[in-house]
Amino acid sequence: MRERIVVDTNVLFSFFKRESTTRRLIICISTFSTIYAPEYLLEELRRYSELIQKKAGISEEEFNRILDRLKKYILFVEYPSYEDWIDVAMDITPDPKDVDFVALALKFDAILWSNDKALKEIGGIKVMSTGEIISMYPDCLGFSVE
Repeated sequence: MRERIVVDTNVLFSFFKRESTTRRLIICISTFSTIYAPEYLLEELRRYSELIQKKAGISEEEFNRILDRLKKYILFVEYPSYEDWIDVAMDITPDPKDVDFVALALKFDAILWSNDKALKEIGGIKVMSTGEIISMYPDCLGFSVE
């Protein structure tokens, strides 16, 4: 069975770093699993593009190229398709900023890939850190991203 994984904002921010382990993992994992994120996250990445560019040491052109590439590996889901899960997610999520990610994880019975320790306390979904994702997909570290 194909794993289903929901990625949060900070995981995707890491996709833009040069020699990114996160990028390597996402590209590799997407070959045999489905990776989801809320569609609004694309706008959030654009909103923080200058900060991402500065932290990743990339140009605006490179940011846009990487963003286009990201769209090949992640299925960005529109709000209406998971809004039925929002109320449940609001009841169990410690931080309102994470509600959409939890709702998507609930909808797709997916793993939530997040390094936010508070999310580990949520019942009803499995939350895994990058380190745990690496342990789950150890062969992906040798995966070529270019």
